[in-house]
Amino acid sequence: MNKRPVLYIIYALLALLILIGCSKKTLPVAVVEPKAEESVLIVDDADADVPVVKDDGYQTLIINGEAIRYDGYRAYEPTDEWDIRSMSLSDVGDFFKESFEVETSTYKLMEGSLMETEVLHVHSANEGPCVYVVGAVHGDERAAWYAALLLREATISCGELYILAPANANGARNLTRFVTGRQDLNRSFPGDPEGNEAERLADAIFKDISDKKPSLVLDLHEAIVLTQDRDFLGSTYIFTDLTGMEDLFFDLLAATGDGVICHNEFGFNGPGPEGSVNATVTRALRIPTITVETFRGFGIERRVYDQLDTVQFILDYLGMR
Repeated sequence: MNKRPVLYIIYALLALLILIGCSKKTLPVAVVEPKAEESVLIVDDADADVPVVKDDGYQTLIINGEAIRYDGYRAYEPTDEWDIRSMSLSDVGDFFKESFEVETSTYKLMEGSLMETEVLHVHSANEGPCVYVVGAVHGDERAAWYAALLLREATISCGELYILAPANANGARNLTRFVTGRQDLNRSFPGDPEGNEAERLADAIFKDISDKKPSLVLDLHEAIVLTQDRDFLGSTYIFTDLTGMEDLFFDLLAATGDGVICHNEFGFNGPGPEGSVNATVTRALRIPTITVETFRGFGIERRVYDQLDTVQFILDYLGMR
């Protein structure tokens, strides 16, 4: 495999800047032509000098080839008629086409409570890595838990695969970021068995990940904020510490840049916020964690496709396919 040493040096230097707080990807007021070394193409329509303001109050920008509407802070999420629980992987693309002999089982977290959710365990008789997929700790990030639900059809040639989907089941039922009220699950880790609903759910998820001791955790998310005042996280992979996954992470980024996977090049950011899956699992359990952020301004088909493409690439890379 070509390791692209020069590209890796560039990524490593940019990662260092992020970790010491010197890098911030923000939405430009006008269209910006990115420099050659930048890892994310934020706006790529050279013909549009400024955002176009529509009569309904929404502005329009071209981001990675698509017209995106936003209100100055959040992108407008396109509507769709998907019924994810009646769909299969083949409805999205040619994912996990090769089938392997596996055993599957399920178990509940927080059974009998408002936060009850389910983990699927896919077991191969052949020894190999263990990957734990956390599908959407934010219930309104639909592509994250849609993709995780579809992953339940996937098989592996070796190792163990755990799929928690949706992680925030009550939030998913209500299409809200929160578990209940304003309780943010992704600011509640490692959790508290005697705490509020989000803290108890975080405790159950954290303990399950700790018990399974995966080689890698994949934390599926989506971004919707589109403003000068916040990092633009659409089409981004987030890490807190690259230790143990350096080659994987850089080859994943390169694959998006080369057009091998996903609809557009992904950037990177980090570290994960305090209380998040990414930061807590990485620091407390010393388990490499990648957060996948698709952009809710794009259509649901594109977002779910890119989530699945990322997971399939990683499982292939680890030799599990």
